[in-house]
Amino acid sequence: MTLWSALISGFSFGFIIAAPVGPMGILCMNRTLRQGLLGGLATGAGIALADAFYALVTVTSFRIVNEFTSDFEFPLKLLGSLFIGYLGVRGLRKGAIEARPDTGHSGVLYSVISSFLLTMANPATILSFIALAASLGSTIGSSILLPAGIAFGSFFWWLLLTSVILWISSRLPESFTRTLSLASALILMLFSLYGIISAVFSLGNG
Repeated sequence: MTLWSALISGFSFGFIIAAPVGPMGILCMNRTLRQGLLGGLATGAGIALADAFYALVTVTSFRIVNEFTSDFEFPLKLLGSLFIGYLGVRGLRKGAIEARPDTGHSGVLYSVISSFLLTMANPATILSFIALAASLGSTIGSSILLPAGIAFGSFFWWLLLTSVILWISSRLPESFTRTLSLASALILMLFSLYGIISAVFSLGNG
């Protein structure tokens, strides 16, 4: 795999895996509405870093992380779902009391770290990189620049999503923006409930 093909393939893959609307997309939207551009981009940066990490593992020693995630699938999924639920409740409470946006450095760091850890524990992310490993086949070892392309592609999507959300919210009444923020928090709680039920169900069938 050549330099440019690795970067372009990585960029495309990163954009594609980030684009579907899921709990991380809703979280990014919620934080953008509550915290502004900085909060949304910090969340996207954490997700992109996790995608890059999984890509790096994929092109070096994918078997190790595959075995780890298989052995600890239940606790990873359960903890991730519980934390998403916590973020949903937190967003719901802040939206209800119309708290001031937290755009300070501590809020940015928290957004990056929390979104990174949630993406790392997201089964959908793991499955995406299993598919990546299968598609790369024997070219895995020669595509070390793939993670950089995936990080750029993933972050580009979050930049695009954040910009669109800000553009829309700036043209809507404040009451509608607040309602949208509360709705996204409720959706996060539903994702959390689904993840918990799914984790318990998979454990019972294991």
